[in-house]
Amino acid sequence: GRILNITVSPRSKSDPPRLLNYLTSPHVLIWSAALASASLPGVFEANRLMVKDPDGTERYESTSGMTFQDGSMEADLPMQQLSEMFNINHFIISQAVSILLFCFNITLLLIA
Repeated sequence: GRILNITVSPRSKSDPPRLLNYLTSPHVLIWSAALASASLPGVFEANRLMVKDPDGTERYESTSGMTFQDGSMEADLPMQQLSEMFNINHFIISQAVSILLFCFNITLLLIA
């Protein structure tokens, strides 16, 4: 099977990057993890992670207001951690490069 893993980096430099998946953070909403992972510093604001409680209530993960940004800022591909967690040696990786879309739109505006 396939397992979705998303890396995010906290804005605070003292905290380590986080690998989010069904084992490490089962209650984090995928859309909030993807949004935080696509938050490229200087282009998009860092975002807070959302979780769903057992009763179905959605809330912010942290009451302290901790925000996260693009996981590639500190740990782009945590292959060692993934290898140990799932006992695997091969990876299929898909990266969303949001900055390319931003640059492509700027180029189109300059040409037009």
